[in-house]
Amino acid sequence: MVELEQKGNFVKGVFTFTEEVKNDYKIDVVEKVEGIISNGRAILRSVEVTAIQGGQKINYLPNNFEVYLVSENKLVGSTYDSENVCGVFTMERK
Repeated sequence: MVELEQKGNFVKGVFTFTEEVKNDYKIDVVEKVEGIISNGRAILRSVEVTAIQGGQKINYLPNNFEVYLVSENKLVGSTYDSENVCGVFTMERK
C-alpha cells in the first residue's frame, strides 16, 4: 500500500509492503519516504523504516525508490538499498 501527499514537486508518504521469499522468509515493512517529482517520475528516499519478521522488530536497510505513474491507477518502480540490493514492483489502485 502506498499513501503519498504532493505539494508542488515535493512528495512524502508511506510505503507498506511485505518482502517475501517463498519457503524462506517474510518481512512486513513500513517506510516513510520523501522526495521530488520531475519529468514523470518520483525519486524518493526512505527517512524512517520499521520491519517485523516473525513478530519481532528487525534491522532493515532503508531504500531509495524510483517510481513512474504509468496510468491513472498504476505505479511501476524500482528500489535499492545501501548494499545495492535491488527490486522492482507494480502497484495498482483498488
